Amino acid sequence: MVRGLLLVFMLASSGAAAVEPLRVAVAANFRATLEQINQAFLAEGGSEILLSSASTGVLATQIRHGAPFDLFFSADQQTVEALAADSLGVESHCYALGQLALVGGELDELSDPGKTLAIANPQTAPYGRAALEVISRPELATAASRQPIRGASVLQTYQFWRAGAVDLALVASSQAPNAQLLPADWYQPLRQDLLVLRHSPATGPYLRWLGSDTVRQMIIDAGYLPCP
Repeated sequence: MVRGLLLVFMLASSGAAAVEPLRVAVAANFRATLEQINQAFLAEGGSEILLSSASTGVLATQIRHGAPFDLFFSADQQTVEALAADSLGVESHCYALGQLALVGGELDELSDPGKTLAIANPQTAPYGRAALEVISRPELATAASRQPIRGASVLQTYQFWRAGAVDLALVASSQAPNAQLLPADWYQPLRQDLLVLRHSPATGPYLRWLGSDTVRQMIIDAGYLPCP
């Protein structure tokens, strides 16, 4: 009897000690990079990570409606600050600086109204807001009448171009390493912040991994600039 109770206790203790998977929300532009980072984390003995990806605005809405994420990799700083101001996070910091790039042509082709263009939805995607800043510049006024096709995320925007649906697309440089970079002073800096929504046993080791030199180099290699 005592032996049976001891076995039950040991099994219960083992279950209680199991680390729950981290639930991570990531902006579409950073998903591929984070998948590589997470694979390396698992190879180092880290816990399982469950990813959900969409545009920053869509993920923020899900968080406000109670989505059970532990961490949120936003594509901007403003969304994280707004969530934190409403007590929907416990800490935040910058993890990368994004860069906007043009695929399908040269910068002067942005002023050609005959070229079809895709951008991410400026209402929900920070890269879309940056793209809107670019095409609103006076030197591109000759194409002001053009109505860009809007992707739900910067990932879908890139897919529009890959599928041949448009001539040009303004996307994250991480999606197209050989694409033409937009001048940095043509749009507001794309500082990308991480928001810790809740702490769990797996959060600490994962955050330490994210702060490692290994991950920093992976982020740079993916086409991002390091945080200041």
